[in-house]
Amino acid sequence: LTRARMRLATSLARAVANQRARERRAMPSLADDRGLGLARVARRATTTDDGAASDDGASDGASDGDGDGARGMNRTRRRRAARFASVRLTCPACGTAVRSNALRTHLGKCARDALAAVPAKTWTATDGRDANACAIEALEIATRANDAFAAEVKRMCHRRREAGDGERMTAEACAEALGVPTARVKTTLRRASLAIELVRDETPLDVVFENDEFLVVNKPPNLRFHPNHRFEGNSLLSRALHHMDGATPYIVHRLDMDTSGVAVFVKKQHLVANVAGQFQEKTAKKTYLAVSVGVVPPDCDDSFIVDAPIGDHGIVQEARTVDFSGEGKDARTTCEIIARASTSLFDIKDESVAAMTTPKGVSPMTASPRAPPAAVAALVRVTPLTGRTHQIRVHLAHAGLPIVSDALYGPHLRWSAQSDEEKPKMVWSAAQLAACNSENPTQMHQLTPPDSRDAREPYDDWGGALSIRRQALHAFNLELKHPETGESLTFQAKMPSDMRSVCDALGLSTSDY
Repeated sequence: LTRARMRLATSLARAVANQRARERRAMPSLADDRGLGLARVARRATTTDDGAASDDGASDGASDGDGDGARGMNRTRRRRAARFASVRLTCPACGTAVRSNALRTHLGKCARDALAAVPAKTWTATDGRDANACAIEALEIATRANDAFAAEVKRMCHRRREAGDGERMTAEACAEALGVPTARVKTTLRRASLAIELVRDETPLDVVFENDEFLVVNKPPNLRFHPNHRFEGNSLLSRALHHMDGATPYIVHRLDMDTSGVAVFVKKQHLVANVAGQFQEKTAKKTYLAVSVGVVPPDCDDSFIVDAPIGDHGIVQEARTVDFSGEGKDARTTCEIIARASTSLFDIKDESVAAMTTPKGVSPMTASPRAPPAAVAALVRVTPLTGRTHQIRVHLAHAGLPIVSDALYGPHLRWSAQSDEEKPKMVWSAAQLAACNSENPTQMHQLTPPDSRDAREPYDDWGGALSIRRQALHAFNLELKHPETGESLTFQAKMPSDMRSVCDALGLSTSDY
């Protein structure tokens, strides 16, 4: 048994020794490894321009891996050569600049229908045509296919009822009918729209400030900031295009059609992102002037802040309302009465009830003694701290000082007309004033769509000099930071004549504005 164990141990030891010997023979020595490295260097040094290695310096010890590396290097060089030999083309579907050697791949992602129209043999180079000539020929075929596709999309989505073409189709329905992605149809429609040149309006601008970087103007009332359609004129942008002789005025903010005041265009594209960011982040300070008629909130004297969420109206699509239900968006506005005058345009009924009511979310900016409610006309300086739709108009109406001639939130929605001595008087109801303090005060603005309203036009009740066919709201002051120098820029626009006539009718001084 002992001798058997010894023979087994000897056999195992011999087997291990033989295995190690075979591994040593298969593994190159350090000297061989150094020689292999030198051979690689020599082969790289003698590589010809077309990527083929010469026989000089090639070592017999080079492994198959070196051949794979050389082939990979040659493949990379061929790709680089093809890229530098390619030409720059434009995709007919999206307008992106594409290299000719990548056109086929790009069309496969951007417009498969256009790619399908190109025969496969078109992409194959022959003795008489190189790869660029093939790509250019394929581009011509794809362009014709894309033009036919665009014409069909516009026919389906821009149908005219009077021409008997039937109902217009949405982009989604059109894409489904044509068997293409929705993004393909939307891109086609957008490019068709952008192909129409913007109309220039020769009406002169009221320029507040202009240099090589900015164009600041005083926007008149009842003028769109930009046109609904590119073929339409009569917008502030159209006038800026003519003023700048066709150069691009970049839009960084906007004003409502009925709101007048200071508006800025940027002339240099690299400044647009910074200036637009100041408006988006609310670091640009905007100050408005509003002509209001109503009752100053109790305990607030001449300055107060409205911190009341704003949400959808629920009845009129374009209107908004104060909404404390939790669905409204946060909104804050500071208000300062800079001129006031008593008015007999309306009376307050049941003053004891009205005096006990304070609009929810309205608080004084400084402590002041409580004053009895009184009917006043006021010129209010307003600074929105957030940027909600119709924020100033909704907040002033909520605070009890609706803006004169505001069709959505104005005095005609708070009071009913009376005909005492042939002079309209608007009656402030204590019940309506108390609605300001409710959790969901939509009853403040019981609006109905204009086509179903039987009452007379509100301007007829609240007419005369107070009817200017728009809300009496003016963007008076704008403060920005220069994007490059950090310098503070302040621009002011004078109040328009229609608002001045309202102030004169109400006995408000406007000499400083």
